[in-house]
This record gives sequence, structure tokens and C-alpha cells, in this order.
Amino acid sequence: MAGEPIDDVLEWSKKLSPWKQDALRRLAISNELTAADVSELLAQVKSAGGFKLPVAPPKAVPFTKAHFGGGKHQPIILKGIASVENVNRLVPKASLTFCPKALTIVYGRNGSGKSGFVRILRTACRTRVENPAKLKVLADVYGGTAGPQTAEIVIDAGAGDTAIPWTPGTVASPQLMQVSVFDTASAQLYVDGGNQIRFLPFGLALPHRLNAVCIGLKEILDSERATEVGNKVSLTAIAFAPQRETAAQRFDKALSKSTTDAQIDAATVSSKEDQERLDQITAALSAGAAAAADVNALSKWIDSLAMECEAVASALTDAALEQLSSLRAASVAARQAATIAAGELFTDEPLAGVGSDTWRVLWAAARDYSVAEAYPGQTFPVLVADSGSAACVLCQQPLLSDGASRMQRFQKFMDDTLDAEATTAEQVVADALTNVHELTCLGADDFPDRLEQVRKRDAELADGLSIFQTSAVKRRANAVARLRGEESAAVPPMIVPIEDVKAFARKLKAEKDGLAQAGNSEERAKLAAEKAELEDRKTLAANKSKLVTRRDLLVIDDAYTKALADVQTRGITQRANELLDTHLTIVSPDVV
Repeated sequence: MAGEPIDDVLEWSKKLSPWKQDALRRLAISNELTAADVSELLAQVKSAGGFKLPVAPPKAVPFTKAHFGGGKHQPIILKGIASVENVNRLVPKASLTFCPKALTIVYGRNGSGKSGFVRILRTACRTRVENPAKLKVLADVYGGTAGPQTAEIVIDAGAGDTAIPWTPGTVASPQLMQVSVFDTASAQLYVDGGNQIRFLPFGLALPHRLNAVCIGLKEILDSERATEVGNKVSLTAIAFAPQRETAAQRFDKALSKSTTDAQIDAATVSSKEDQERLDQITAALSAGAAAAADVNALSKWIDSLAMECEAVASALTDAALEQLSSLRAASVAARQAATIAAGELFTDEPLAGVGSDTWRVLWAAARDYSVAEAYPGQTFPVLVADSGSAACVLCQQPLLSDGASRMQRFQKFMDDTLDAEATTAEQVVADALTNVHELTCLGADDFPDRLEQVRKRDAELADGLSIFQTSAVKRRANAVARLRGEESAAVPPMIVPIEDVKAFARKLKAEKDGLAQAGNSEERAKLAAEKAELEDRKTLAANKSKLVTRRDLLVIDDAYTKALADVQTRGITQRANELLDTHLTIVSPDVV
């Protein structure tokens, strides 16, 4: 023998998801679900589906037998309806009495009031209709009596007769909620294949009512999904031109609800260096032989300029210029000391100026003439020749004793430490003057033309080079003036853009290499593939927000898919029918 229907419903409910158990609980304790009930159940469904809700839903309360009155109810005996006022065409104070222990049949002509009594019971007790408007109880449209519609429902709950006041629109009495009213508009009918009409006990109604809740929630979810997702995913499509197999396009196609922010960030990196490389490749693929020659020439010039910048950076600093001034000052001081010493040594010579710069030039010339031509291989000054006294290399006359002594004094002076130091210091100045940087690139006539070539690729670097070149030229002139002992103008500050020049040189080398590759069919194909990757990555980066939006939409859509799967009614309908087959009681079997 089958057990109580509610026991089977309870056992079945334990296999349901938490929100469905909570829904059964709410259905068991309420005649109808409120808007708040539906909202809370919807929140539970969404939470289980993975929605990120602003407020957490209430915790699901499982359905128990206690919610159904423990499976047992205090017997309620409907005794009658009394004191009817202003209901349909029922007479004032109309009443109807039911037999408490037997079946009561009410019959009469059409319009006699049978339906009026039923309408009172339908609004006062538990009933089901698809259209709530059918529960409205009208007054007598033909009568002249005015006033509220009222009646008393007489029941016996075990303590004797109790009259429960009734007025349309008031909250139903808990005792009357145990009374179910069935008529052609409200009775839940089940007609099997043999046309047998059966009534549905209240416990077995729970699965059917849960089915209706699922259908209602599905309608809400479908509506929300159409609004929140709809065709918005298609609006986030990225237009790549053309369609090709690049990493960026593969990432776009593979984007899913599981794609992370970090993955999107990594796939949409398009840097300034990437753009420069793209420009280089584009230029290389479209350039001709003349362009390649121009780039090669400019690359060589920039390499030379980089070395010149490094040299100038150390040779023409403020400290270096001061060092040149110090060299010049030391040379002048040494010569002055030697000249003073010579003046003291040659005071008795017949001619003035011995030891001066002019005299020293003369002496050096006489020495060179003697060593190279007059007396080759002999130490200067030569005083004695094979034939006797040597001839003076200056006057071509034989050197007498006074002349020979004078030549010896002159050479001794030239060999003196002061003069040697002065000569050494002067040579240092001369060498420094020779080694002043020529500014091969910065001082060349074609510098303005090269600068314009640079400007086409890097205007900021060109401006920096222009300022640097002006400073370098003026500082070189200042260095020469200091070494020569001339007046020198103040020099401007010097900022050497060496790192920028080196970076530019590397770019030019890459461009030069690219042009060389473009001339080779195999390398050209590689450049074209790299160009495609850079272009599509740039496009992907520009549409990063679309990727994020699409991923978020896919996450939401997946949550709706899970939620809609959770409100499917197939399993509920199947179980409801199984319970009906087990517990349904035949009321009006066919009689043969």
C-alpha cells in the first residue's frame, strides 16, 4: 500500500537543488508566492548559476514535513454559510447548511443562487484559477440594496461551531486555507487516456506548482538574457582586414568566458617599438634600390657621428678647455724664463735678440743646413774641418776663434734646461693644436643635409643635434684660440645626445637590414609575415575594450545558460506524473 503523498514528495525533494527545496517550502506554507518570494528564488537560481549579485540571496531553507503541517492537519468540517449580504442575487441573510458527515448536494434552477454560494467559498478558501479576475464576487446588479458584501463561514475545528467573517479582499483565515474548493473554473483535473476524471490531493499539487514556478522563472531569465546579452556579443566583433592566421586573430577567435584579464593584457600589447618596427618593415617592403642606398649612406654617417660625439664629449668640455689654456700658459712662462736667461748670457754679443723666437728659428735653420748639407754626419756646430777651420754655415766665412767660441756659447744655450723645457712646453701646445678635433661630421658642409634626413625620421633628435653642433663648433674655435693665445668668446653649454644617436644608429641598421631582406624573396616573405603580426596586434590592442566586453558577456551568458538549465521542468513533470499514477484516487469511474 502506498504511503502518504506528502512522504513521497518529501523524499523526492531531497534530490532537488537547494532553491527548489526552498520553493517547495514556500509553496507548502502559502497559497500563492509573493513577488518577494519570486525575487528571492530568482536570486538563489542566479547565485547557483554563477551570477555576481550585489546582495547575496537568502539561504535556502529545505522543505520538511513540518511545513506541510507535519503531513497531518486538524480536521476542518465545513458546516455552512450564513448571514449573506449583497452577494449576487442571494436574498439578504441567505444561508446554506452542509451535512457534516455525509455528502451534501445543492441543486436548483439557473439563477437560484447555487453559484453565488460557491463564489463565496472560492474567495474564502483555497482554490486555483488561471485568471484571478474570476474570483471577483459581484453584488446584485438589479437590486437596490447598497452596502458591503459580507457572510459568515461556519466551521467545526474540533471545538464546536465557529463563524468566520468573510468580506472580499480580506486576508484568508488559516483554518479556511485547509479547505479546497473545486468547480469547473478552479478544480485541477486530470484526465487519463480512458477519459477518467480524477481529483488532485493538495500534497500532489506541490510538484505541479513547482513546475509553474520554474516556468515563471524561465520567462524572467529569458527576458533578462535578451536584454543583457541578446546580440551584444556580435557587436564586439573585431574587423580584421584581411582575415589571416596571426596570433592576434587566433586569440580573438578563441576568446571565451574563461579568458582572464592577464591573458587579454598580454595579447593586446602594442608598444612604440612595435610601431617603429612596423614602419620599418612597411618602408622596406615598399622601398627601391635608391632608398636602400640612401639608408646605407645615412647609416654610415650616423655611425661616424656617434664616434665623433663621444670624442667631442671628452675633448671640448669646460674642463678640457681650461686644460688647453693651462698648456698655453705653461709654454709662455717657460719661454719667458729661457729668454730672460739668454738675455743675461748674451749681453756682450754684438747683436741684440740672441735667444729670442726669431733667433731660435735662425739657429734651428743653421743646424738643419749643417747636418743635412754642409757637414752631413757631423755634430752641429762644426768648428774644425779637414782643411782647418770650418766655415760658418750662416756667413760662409772661416770660423775664427771668436766665432767658434760664440757658436759654442749659442749651442750651450740651446742645450740648457730652461730652453729645453720651454721647447718641450711649446711642442706640447703645438701637438694639442694639431690634435684639436676637426669635427669631420659636425663641421662638414653637408651637415645641414644630413640633419634633414635625420629630421624626417626623428625630429626631436634632429633638434638636439642642431643645438649640439652649434655648441661643438664654437667650442672648437675656442680651443684653437686658447692654444694660440688669442682672444676667445664665451662658449655655450654642451649637451651631447650620444645615447639618442646610438639608438638612432640601431634603428637605421635595422632599417638597412630590412631593406636587404626585402631584396630576398624568402626574407621578404618573413618580413610580410612579421608585418601581418604587428598590424593585427595593433588592431587587437585598439579594440581591447571589445575583448573585455565580449568576455564579460560570455560570462553572463554562461550564467544564464546554467540558470535556465536549473529551471527546466522535464524532470519535475516526469516525477509529478509518477506520483499521480501512484496516489490518484478515482472519483467518477465509468460504470458499465
